[in-house]
Amino acid sequence: MLETVLAVPFWLELAAALTGGLSGAMSAVRARYDIFGTVCIACTCGLLGGVIRDVLLQNYGIYAFQKPTLILACAIAGVVVFYFGKLATYLDPIVDLLDNISVALWAVISVGKGLSAGLDIIPSIILGTITAVGGGIMRDVFMNREPEAFQAGTLYGSAALIGSTAFALMKQNHLPEQLSSLSHMLDQWAPFACVALVLILRYASLLFGWRTKPPRDYSDVVTKAVARPVKSVARRVKPPKGKIEREKEKELQASGRLIRIRKRKPDLEQASQPSDPSDRILVKDLSEIREETAAEPKDPFEPQTPDPRASNDRTLNE
Repeated sequence: MLETVLAVPFWLELAAALTGGLSGAMSAVRARYDIFGTVCIACTCGLLGGVIRDVLLQNYGIYAFQKPTLILACAIAGVVVFYFGKLATYLDPIVDLLDNISVALWAVISVGKGLSAGLDIIPSIILGTITAVGGGIMRDVFMNREPEAFQAGTLYGSAALIGSTAFALMKQNHLPEQLSSLSHMLDQWAPFACVALVLILRYASLLFGWRTKPPRDYSDVVTKAVARPVKSVARRVKPPKGKIEREKEKELQASGRLIRIRKRKPDLEQASQPSDPSDRILVKDLSEIREETAAEPKDPFEPQTPDPRASNDRTLNE
C-alpha cells in the first residue's frame, strides 16, 4: 500500500464508492437494464476509476480488491436502486453532494499516491484526473453513449483537473528553510483546500451558469489576418526573373516590333500610291454647266423669254 497524503477514514471512502454506485445504478435503471447489468454498471461507476489508477501505478496492488467491502457496497447499491428506483430519486441532492465530494477526494488521494510513487507533477495530475472521472467515463462507454465528462456543459472534469493541479503544485512547492513552518502548514492544509476548490467550482458552475463551450473554428480569421500583410508585401516586392523568363520577354518584344512594322507598312504604301480618281471631287466649268442647262428641252407652251446671252452675242457681232 502506498502512503497517502490525506488520512481518509474508511467510512468516507465507502461513502464515495457507494455514491458512485448509486449514480451508475440509476443510469442503468433508466436504460432498462436487468439486475446483472445494473450491478455491473454500479460497480463500474463506483470503483473502476480507482482500478485504472492502480493499474497505471503498477506493483502496488488494486485497492478495491484489497477492500472487498467497497465492491459489496456498490453491488448492494445496484440492487436497491433496481428494486426501489423511485425512492432513490428523492436522494438526488444528497447523492450529488457525495458524488462531488468523492470526485474531489479521489483526485486528491490519487495525486498523493502518484507523488508518493515517485511520479512527476504532470503524471500525478493526469492520474488524479483519471481517477476522479474514470468511473463515469467507463460507465458511459459500457452503456454505449457519449461520455458526459467530455461534453460541453457544467464544470466536471475541468474542476477535477484544476483541483489536481492545485494540489500537486502545493505539494511540490519547495520553500526555503526559513519558511519551514509555512511549508508544513501548506502541506497540512493543501488537501482540504483542493477538496474545497473542487466543490466550489462544481457548485459555482451550477449556480452562475459557468459552462464549457463547444469548439469554434477561427481558421478563416487567422488566415485572413496572416494573408493581408503577405499580399501587401507580395505586391510591392517583385521576385527576380530567371534566365528563361528573360529570354521569353526578349522574344515577345522582338515579335511585337515586327508586328508594329508590318502594321505601319501598308500606311506608307498607300501614301506613296496615287489616290483613286473616284475619290476626288470634280468641279466643272461654269460655261459647261450653262450649256447643259441650255441644251435641256423646254416646254413649248411656256412663254419664252429672250436669252440675255443671245442679245449680248448679237451686239458684239454687230
